[in-house]
Amino acid sequence: MIPLEKIIITQQMIDAAANALANEDLLFGESVKQFEEEFAAYCDSDYAVSVASGTDALLFSLMATGVEGAHVLTTPVSYVATANVAYLAGAKPVFCDIGDDNNIDPDEIRKALKKDKKIKAIIPVHLHGYPAKMDEIMDAAGDIPVIEDAAQAHGARYYENRVGTIGKLGCFSFNPFKNMTVGGSGGMIITDDELLAKKVRMIADSGRESIYSHEHKIIGYSSRINSINAAIGRVQLQHVESWNEQRRAGAKIYNRILKDFEGIVLPPAETHDIKPVFNKYAIKLDNRDKVKEQLFNNGIDCDAHYPIPIHHQPPYKGRNESYPVAEKFADTTLSLPLFPGITKKEIEEVARTLQYCLQDNQEI
Repeated sequence: MIPLEKIIITQQMIDAAANALANEDLLFGESVKQFEEEFAAYCDSDYAVSVASGTDALLFSLMATGVEGAHVLTTPVSYVATANVAYLAGAKPVFCDIGDDNNIDPDEIRKALKKDKKIKAIIPVHLHGYPAKMDEIMDAAGDIPVIEDAAQAHGARYYENRVGTIGKLGCFSFNPFKNMTVGGSGGMIITDDELLAKKVRMIADSGRESIYSHEHKIIGYSSRINSINAAIGRVQLQHVESWNEQRRAGAKIYNRILKDFEGIVLPPAETHDIKPVFNKYAIKLDNRDKVKEQLFNNGIDCDAHYPIPIHHQPPYKGRNESYPVAEKFADTTLSLPLFPGITKKEIEEVARTLQYCLQDNQEI
C-alpha cells in the first residue's frame, strides 16, 4: 500500500523530546519559549504564541479581536473547526463561495460584506497549502480584521510574504497530518500586533498576564503546548523547508504525468509569485467515490478533503444555503499520496493505477 501521508519521527526528534522530558518543566519549559521565538522568526512575524491546537489558535484569535454577537465570514470548504470557532467565540459563522484556486473568492467576499453589515472578521483558509488571494482579500476586507487559517500552509509564500503574516493574525496547526506535527498536537498564533499577542496569550493561559501571577484578569482557557512537543517542533522547523520542497517536487511530477489524463483537473500549480506547500495533492474528477474505492483496492491510499462542505454538516443544515462551486469541489476532489520522501517510482505507480481506474470507469 502506498500511503496517503507519512509521519516523520527521526532520532534527532526523539533525542530532543527525551532531553526536554529529563531536563525541563513539562509546561512553560525553555523549549516552548524557543519554539515560539524561532517560529516567529521563520514566518517573519514579530510574535508567536503556542497553544494546544489549531482550533484553539483560531478561537483565541477571534476572541481577541472581539466578535461576540457578530458574524464571521469564511469558506465552506475547510475542516469544520474553521467555522465552529465562530460559534465558540459567541459569533455566527457565515459563508461565501470559493474561486478557481479552491480558496474563498474575494469577489464573493465583497458581495457578502455589502449584504451583511454584521460581519466583523474574515477567515480565509489556505486550502491544502495553496495561498489564498490575500491582496484582493485584504482590499475587500478594508478595516475588518482578517485572520488567516494557515493550518495546512506552514512556510507557503504569497509574493514576498509568508502566509499567516498578511492578515491581523495567522493560525497554524501541528496535528499529525500537517506539514509540521510536533510529534502530537499543537497550534501557533502569529501576529505583529503586540497587544493582540498579549491578549491571545492571556486567553490561552486562563486569563493571567504571567505564569507567575495568581491574578486572572479575563476569562480564559488552559491551552498550552508542552515542552516535549515544542522540542520536537524546534527540530522539525529546521527541516520544514526541505520537506516542503520535496512536496513541491512531488507535485511537479504528478503534474507532468497527469496533465494529459482525460477527466481530471489538477490542483493549482506553483507560480513565480505563489509558492504552495502541498499539504494535499488534490485532483478533481467525476465519479470520485468509485475511483477512490478502486484505488484503495489496488494498493493506493487516498481520501477526499473535504467531501462534505461545512454548510452541509448536520449542525449547519437548517440554513438552506447553496454555494455551487464549493459543493462541486466537495463532490469531486480526491487527495493522492504526497509526503516528504515519496519517490518518483511511487508517484508513477499511483498514476498508472489512477489511469487504469479512470479507463475502467469510462468502460462502465
